[in-house]
Amino acid sequence: MSEEKTGRRARLAALAGAGVLLFGLGLFAGVKSIPPAPQLRQTLATMGQLKVLVTAALFKRPDQHLGPRLHEGEGVTIARPDIMAPGVTFISGLFGQRLGFRLFGRDGQILYDWPVDFFQIAPDEMEHRYHALIHGAVLMENGDVVANLDGRGMVRLDACGKIIWRNHSRSHHAIFRDHRGWLWAPLGVAEHRAPDIAGIPFRMDRLGAFNPETGDQIAEIDLLDVLQRSDMIGLIQDIYRSPEDVLHLNDVEVLPPDLAAKFPMFDSGDILVSLRNLNQLWVIDGTEHRIKWIGAGATIGQHDPDFEPDGTISVLDNRPRTPIRAPDGYPGPHGGSRILLLDPERGGHAVLYQGDDRNPFYTPYRGKHQVLENGNVLIAETDAGRAFEVTPGGDITWEYLNIWDATNSGWVLDITRYPTSHGDFVQGLDCAAK
Repeated sequence: MSEEKTGRRARLAALAGAGVLLFGLGLFAGVKSIPPAPQLRQTLATMGQLKVLVTAALFKRPDQHLGPRLHEGEGVTIARPDIMAPGVTFISGLFGQRLGFRLFGRDGQILYDWPVDFFQIAPDEMEHRYHALIHGAVLMENGDVVANLDGRGMVRLDACGKIIWRNHSRSHHAIFRDHRGWLWAPLGVAEHRAPDIAGIPFRMDRLGAFNPETGDQIAEIDLLDVLQRSDMIGLIQDIYRSPEDVLHLNDVEVLPPDLAAKFPMFDSGDILVSLRNLNQLWVIDGTEHRIKWIGAGATIGQHDPDFEPDGTISVLDNRPRTPIRAPDGYPGPHGGSRILLLDPERGGHAVLYQGDDRNPFYTPYRGKHQVLENGNVLIAETDAGRAFEVTPGGDITWEYLNIWDATNSGWVLDITRYPTSHGDFVQGLDCAAK
């Protein structure tokens, strides 16, 4: 064998060995979640976001708001007023080329369609035509809507789509209106440099409260400060897994006075938060900002926890593993999504609702729920572009399919059942006169 061939083989062997070594180091870093694995994951996530941006710009499609079409039919396909909970149903989502809000009656008819397009609220701040997301919305009694222009701030609109106020608080995800009328929401992540906690910079959410009349901020709570006050930094010791978004706070709710007696371990004004990236719920003392309770172990990637009148906390347990896809979008490796009831006093949990062969239910990354006064559950199956109300026995009493085209569904981002009086504003409304 010539010296040249021997040298070439030696170099190839060295390169192969280096490749195996780098692969092994990368695998080790990924398993241990040490640098550069988190940075590589963030780069891959950014590349995925870039693909969405390019697709939207080139093909004029709101891909960020679309999921595969999994169901036959369109619009309200089931409406059974005899076994539905009373009230009107408020939905936010993608309707055709427009991002907005609709209000439905019990018979399935649209009572009102707000003349607003959130894709047009702040065009100078958008990277492309569809660079906007409603990730939380509240309907006021007079027809005004307060919504999060996700990651940028809150905006309040009247029933005719006129902007009453807008802030730039970087609020995101859900909005909760407390017993005082204050509007609570997660706020954009703040970067921290704390060598005693992590050897790299990391980002954690805050939460804030806002005046509903002006949009001015009333209160702010930093969740790193909450952990330090509680002497519970150990809750985030897996910080290297996602240093760019340690917690992923996606919901805030305040315990009202009329429910406080049902939660003897808490006090009125205590704050319930959902931390998706930790698979945890916390209840924070509303005055001292210390953690009173941690709910962990039952949920994966959860959303929308609520204090319930029976002393439990209901929550949408998304159980993500793979993206939803047609035709086998259900149930995912964990068996689909479900609604749980957690018992903070006695511990443990119970399954309130889980999909079955009659009604597959899987929304891996988003969604909302509401336990209604008659025991039914209202659910936004966001990633499937569907909303439905279901009885404790699993019968569908109301269903809405938000079809975008032959193969895609538009996200249903928020759903809430309000008292019937929340639809009274429609009577006599004259936007042309306004």
